[in-house]
Amino acid sequence: MPPQFGRVGILAVIFTLLCFSAWRLSHTGTVSDSTIGNLSGSGHIIDAYGEYIEGTVPPIHDTSHKHDYNANAPPPPPKPPSSPESIVSSKPKDDDGDDGLDLDDDDDDDLAVGDASKPQLVRGDKIYITVTVKEVETTTVFQDRTVTDNPSLEMVEDRTTATATSTINRPFERYAGLVEDYTESLTPDDQKILREMESTSSRQDRLMKMYDLDGAEDWLQFIKDQDDAAMPPFTKFAQEYIYNWQHPDPSACKDRQFLVLHHNWDGNGLGTVVHGTGWVLGLAIRLNRILIYDDEASPGQNFLEENCQTNGIRSLDCIFERFSSCNSTDHLTEDNHIKLRSYWRIPENINMSTSAVPPLFGQMLKNNFPEMHYDAIKYWWRAQASAYMMRMNGPALKRLKSLRIDDSQNTAVTHSSTGELIDTKVPYPLPDGSFSMHVRHGDKGVEMELIPFKKYVDRAEEYAAMNMIMSRKTCFISTEDKGVLDEAKEIGNAWISVNTTSNENWTWVWSNIPRINGGPVEQLNSFGNRTDMTIKWVLQLFFAIEASHIIGTRGSGWNRMIDELRCIWVDCRTPYMEVGPFEDWVHYNF
Repeated sequence: MPPQFGRVGILAVIFTLLCFSAWRLSHTGTVSDSTIGNLSGSGHIIDAYGEYIEGTVPPIHDTSHKHDYNANAPPPPPKPPSSPESIVSSKPKDDDGDDGLDLDDDDDDDLAVGDASKPQLVRGDKIYITVTVKEVETTTVFQDRTVTDNPSLEMVEDRTTATATSTINRPFERYAGLVEDYTESLTPDDQKILREMESTSSRQDRLMKMYDLDGAEDWLQFIKDQDDAAMPPFTKFAQEYIYNWQHPDPSACKDRQFLVLHHNWDGNGLGTVVHGTGWVLGLAIRLNRILIYDDEASPGQNFLEENCQTNGIRSLDCIFERFSSCNSTDHLTEDNHIKLRSYWRIPENINMSTSAVPPLFGQMLKNNFPEMHYDAIKYWWRAQASAYMMRMNGPALKRLKSLRIDDSQNTAVTHSSTGELIDTKVPYPLPDGSFSMHVRHGDKGVEMELIPFKKYVDRAEEYAAMNMIMSRKTCFISTEDKGVLDEAKEIGNAWISVNTTSNENWTWVWSNIPRINGGPVEQLNSFGNRTDMTIKWVLQLFFAIEASHIIGTRGSGWNRMIDELRCIWVDCRTPYMEVGPFEDWVHYNF
């Protein structure tokens, strides 16, 4: 090949690269259909009739996608030009070369939503949505569209505003939702059926029964009456086995061997006490011993008043069913027990397991679920032990229920259609499909990352949008941080569309208990009667497990207890949704 052809080829390549670079520079920072797609992944916007609107929005599973909580009332677009002809010529084109926003476009669209008959929109009927994507320096193109009486003369205008923030404001007309007064179309037969029809829920019946339990036999029967499919495997067997192991006939206690658990220290929260005691209970069963509390210094005694029992013993038996029919005062001899000074410091001569799962249960699970991971088996045992330990006795549960049904002790707020914060009735129990969030702040920051409330809300909004039929945007909040409740009052709807969700605005529910954004010692020293305060804290657990959907972080022992108790007592088939980093709850923070 002559050398001049080679030189021409090189020049052509250089010229092509220069042209491409010039093109890239000319488009830097411009938000277009392709650049937004590169930022966020996918998710084309379509209007009520399935029409494609230029631009894409972040998919809800994209971790870079954050909802703009202050975007409920974006500024109105500028008035359209007076000349329709100049506007029509600027309309964006879709892939077919047609006007992408033409209401008269009759082409079928696989992405179509809404009524294919395309009813006429009312003049000025608009909803504006703000979407946020990854932080990039951009030039945002605003596209304003005005619906007129004549769709063929619809008015569209592009205006460009430079910005250097992470928010891409994309006001666009959105389907306003179907609104109908059904009473206008009811027949007399319909009205008769409605008078006789009442929504029933076996789940809510079970929750109300839970609040009326009185005694160990009631609790055992409550477990036996549950649907096996709603519980972790072998739960009925496990709960009865633990009870029988811990409750021999009192006359036989003198012939048994014991582990005796001493109070650890006042700095432990109730979740640590329950999980630590459950771990030692598994160890006791492994060693063929009964676990009993040390009556001289019982674990968790700091959560109770000095004389909470008539026998003068200060132990968790004040508010929970008796842990054992044996006790350290009457049944210990010099050679029938081992005393443990804490949950974690076990004498070296004891043959122990880090999981402390009784071998019978571990092998039972492995026989039926050979691939079940040992961490999952540990979690199963922790749930069984926690549920056994936290069966409230009759008087304490009666006090707890009185606090639950007293409207003055609880608050529920929502937002009106105009965005005004209003009080509403506290539901009892929480409706099926509702949510629960335990936002653990306070002193927990030394152990785990403190998760902001908005992340909980994001997770709930996504789930409600994906499961709108069986979700209700009613949420119980438990937290020691008063600021979380103030933040909830500002959030009506945090989703990108009021239509693709179960119901428009959140109803936030919480108990009116004292709150200090600190640890258990600080709180117990500040709130008066320790026994009554502890009952109010346990109410937060009962309130939380009324909800179908649990959102939290297992880095918090309280969140794990919520998950454990709802699985054993109520229903384990509904989801727990994690918002914390994996590093904070690997191995479930044992």
